[in-house]
Amino acid sequence: MDRKGIIAVTVSVLILLIWQIEFAPKFTPPVPPPVPPPGQTPAGTSPAPSKSISGATGEASPGAIAAPAMVAMSGTTAPEPKVPEKITDVGWVQATYHFTNHGGGISRAELAGYSAESGSSVDLNEFGTYPIGAVSETPDEGADLAYTVTTEADGVLCVRNQPGGLTISKKFTLPASKRDASGYRIKLDITFANSGAEALQSPGYYLYAGSATPIHQTDQPLYTTFDWYSGGGKMTQINVSWFAASTWPLVGIERTPERPVYTVDADKIGWAAINSQFFTTIVAPKDGAAGNGVWAHRFPVKTATRDVMAIEGALRMPAFSLPPGKSVTQSYEIYAGPKIYSTLKDLGDGQEAILNYGIYKFVAVSLLWAMTLLYHWTGSYAIAIILLTICVRGVLWPIQNRATASMRQMQELQPRMNELKEKYKDDTTRLNTEMMKLYKEYNINPLAGCLPMLIQMPIFFGFLSLLRSAIELRGSRFLWVHDLSQPDTIFHLAGFPINILPIFMALTTLVSMSLQPKTGDQAQQRMFLFMPLIFLCICYNFASALALYYTIGNLFSIAQLYVTRKKTAPAPFKAPVKRKTR
Repeated sequence: MDRKGIIAVTVSVLILLIWQIEFAPKFTPPVPPPVPPPGQTPAGTSPAPSKSISGATGEASPGAIAAPAMVAMSGTTAPEPKVPEKITDVGWVQATYHFTNHGGGISRAELAGYSAESGSSVDLNEFGTYPIGAVSETPDEGADLAYTVTTEADGVLCVRNQPGGLTISKKFTLPASKRDASGYRIKLDITFANSGAEALQSPGYYLYAGSATPIHQTDQPLYTTFDWYSGGGKMTQINVSWFAASTWPLVGIERTPERPVYTVDADKIGWAAINSQFFTTIVAPKDGAAGNGVWAHRFPVKTATRDVMAIEGALRMPAFSLPPGKSVTQSYEIYAGPKIYSTLKDLGDGQEAILNYGIYKFVAVSLLWAMTLLYHWTGSYAIAIILLTICVRGVLWPIQNRATASMRQMQELQPRMNELKEKYKDDTTRLNTEMMKLYKEYNINPLAGCLPMLIQMPIFFGFLSLLRSAIELRGSRFLWVHDLSQPDTIFHLAGFPINILPIFMALTTLVSMSLQPKTGDQAQQRMFLFMPLIFLCICYNFASALALYYTIGNLFSIAQLYVTRKKTAPAPFKAPVKRKTR
């Protein structure tokens, strides 16, 4: 196998590796609980029933962090009687918010400008156990106790009075009358007031960010995630597959057992978020405050069409004390809306990281900017993608021409190369040496033919990372494609989706390859046929916009190769011998 064959194999392997590393569900090792000092209770257990900030009692749930000895912020150990749930609907500019008295928060946010596959509006936290903005000292416990919900001119006030003198007030200030994406920002002020005779000590509390479920039939597990951002500028993301037991490929040996919850202790946590493919709910402390832990778990949901796994989580805030007659207020910003890059970036503190562009962020953001600009000029994202593809391939036109010329020169030298292979078939080292001499003699760069492909790989994967959550394309139509952010399935055959654009993309790739000059032996040429198959596997159940981009690129390459074939092939010529100067 010559250098070109080796490069082809390397590129194919790299594509598969990048796909697995960047886009397949990621494995995150569990965080071990801290080892307690001698005499203390291990984390995750409780020697006696604990009292939560909301007044509930009970054992800590799996994965909970044990609270230190304290004066409980509730004044009773008796279970609170269950009260009927009451929903208060507040219609706003961008959404209708459904507030519940069970937990004093947003049980559901109905986004006005976006539709689900069923035709109804997109609902955030539709299947959540707890409302957005609920609080409790123990995760997954006591976050659904009764509040009094009152509507006000600029939002909603939720109040809970507990025995012992503690009053918890949560003021949700809804967005001002803005009809852009910034209208999904909600201000939350939580006030803890002590009207009792004794000081109250809290070990901290969890603020719930709600839940997320898949919105589309084709949603993959990697789209339903819990994210959190530490002060060091690092975003950590887990998806619903993290909780499932995993095995080593092929051998089937268990790698990790099933995990019921995800808990992490960390300093200076700037925000926590719950995500579906195109929508998010983010809770972020303000005024210099920061969290010191996170908690999340997954749970099954039965929708109208299928059974899926949902995820919900919370941000833990640090401990504080509350003397008699005093109060403390902590402020937060809640963003519950679409994942739009510019809006998330304006939120600050790196919240745009939930888009998870990875190492291709610069390429993805540049492509997004260019695509959005072209959309404003044309009014169609499909046309914008076509024009963007033509622009990219137009820039690469000179490089592709040089690569094609080099490949045609190598094709002319193929008889000489075959002679060398036959002559030194038993001496690989000598064969490679003679091949390099031949390339140098005729001034041919064997890597030139692969250069356009290597340049296009970052663009392809940048576009791939962009389209995973590009809500701009959601609902955009083109010919038979009803949604550029989803596969262009036209029907199912024995339960298998038939997607036209990826198939057409693979066919145009084969045509493009057939027009290129043939170099290497037959085995190497057959090996190149795996490239269309690899890209077909990547694009088949992905956003149809990616297949559209690659198909237009193939058609451009076919036209370019057709034009260059009309020209006389450049004959290989010997490079001039450089004389040594004294």
